[in-house]
Amino acid sequence: MAEDLTLKLEKLIKGQAKYQSDNLGLNLLISRVQRKYAASRKPSELISCLEEIKAFLKKYSSITANDVEALKKL
Repeated sequence: MAEDLTLKLEKLIKGQAKYQSDNLGLNLLISRVQRKYAASRKPSELISCLEEIKAFLKKYSSITANDVEALKKL
């Protein structure tokens, strides 16, 4: 995935940006990784959360394509 998307996802995980998807699964994942990162605030946790979101977006790329484009514009 593009570097700019990674930076946007980092902001999203850290709570510096907000995003509401039409996809309930993606919304639940975002909320969960935000809570997970907020509990520890370690760089290793951020990397873990990023990998989890990227894996989700890749696995469900056919239904998250619009979300990926919207996330790039955050």
